[in-house]
Amino acid sequence: MTWLDRQSEPLVNRVTSLAEINSGTSNQAGVGRVAAVVRPWLETLADKVEMVELPPIQELNAQGQFQSRQFTDAVLATRRPQAPHQVLLSIHLDTVYGTEHPFQTVTHPEPNRLRGPGVADAKGGLVVMLAALEAFEQFSANSGLDVQRVGWRVVLNPDEEIGSLASVGLLQTLARDADIGMVYEPTLPDGKLIRQRKGSGNFSLLVRGRSAHAGREIERGRNAVAMLCRLFSQLQTLHRDDKSVTVNLARLIGGGPANIVPDFAAGWFNIRIADVSTADEVIQRLEKMVAEADGADGFNVSLHGGFSSLPKPFDSETRRLFDRVIEAGRTVGLSIETAQSGGVCDGNKLAAAGLTNVDTLGPRGGNIHSDQEYCLIDSLVERAKLSLAILESFANEPERFPSRESRPNLP
Repeated sequence: MTWLDRQSEPLVNRVTSLAEINSGTSNQAGVGRVAAVVRPWLETLADKVEMVELPPIQELNAQGQFQSRQFTDAVLATRRPQAPHQVLLSIHLDTVYGTEHPFQTVTHPEPNRLRGPGVADAKGGLVVMLAALEAFEQFSANSGLDVQRVGWRVVLNPDEEIGSLASVGLLQTLARDADIGMVYEPTLPDGKLIRQRKGSGNFSLLVRGRSAHAGREIERGRNAVAMLCRLFSQLQTLHRDDKSVTVNLARLIGGGPANIVPDFAAGWFNIRIADVSTADEVIQRLEKMVAEADGADGFNVSLHGGFSSLPKPFDSETRRLFDRVIEAGRTVGLSIETAQSGGVCDGNKLAAAGLTNVDTLGPRGGNIHSDQEYCLIDSLVERAKLSLAILESFANEPERFPSRESRPNLP
């Protein structure tokens, strides 16, 4: 812990250097540059560091056509893979700020505040994770702790900000071999950890109708924009006042000159659910809506997408892990509180694969996904000490933590 107390300036320098490399998800070359900077840092800690090729994904473009999209490799670092107790540590390399975004540099507007792209989400988290691992590997053994019975893997993925669509398979494969997961999304601004998350699905509708002259033979036309608007209106009926199901109609395109009945329209929307049992019901209602519209004379309607992140419940094993995290926090002077969130992250995907995890171990910060994103400088050391305390507790008393053996129904 004493070593970490002296690391504030080096950690700030690392966060700054990473945040000033643009790594918006759309800029995969920049994501690769961040990976190239981080890889040597990991090589000083791990037995092996490798780049893992990810499969391409299929995306729907504005013309209603599917196109292939490729991502840079994920980074995978491994330490003591034969140890009996295993931890998976995870965070993403990408941000929401593309090369065209005006928010590209890091500033220091207040003594305890860094403002910049990704300083909290999630380059600050990446730096916190590495600092904790460095302290664990270099100093914990000197305190008499048997670190040899704990192995770890670090996975850094390039696509989390669009749902980890390419890396989800890798994440879930790695989850099967770990006992606990530690994910480095930022804490809430007040320092609370998120214990429970909603699930999220991104969907799109494609509507094809029939073009016609709006004056001479409007009756021959089948208005794709009108059909899409009708479907969007129906989607709102899925929304529940108690917020157990929420619908966000995000974008629609279609149409052209005012004297032509539009024959094409497309719309994108997001649905969030509080309980996994709701997913099938929502999908069935969506499919019924689309089938009825697709059966209308002259229209072709198709639904695409799905729930890429299932809800992350606060179940008994998650509670057990949080109890250990709260205990670890006390040893470093932190009083850990928790909250629920409607947001999703890779913690959802790891939980869906059976891995009990805590997913907000990054620094305190806020205003993420905006040009006011910030990270509180003192929280870099603070949260690195928390992670170190968790790792040391796991090494000292692994039987008090969740384990692979306690989840027999892994996918």
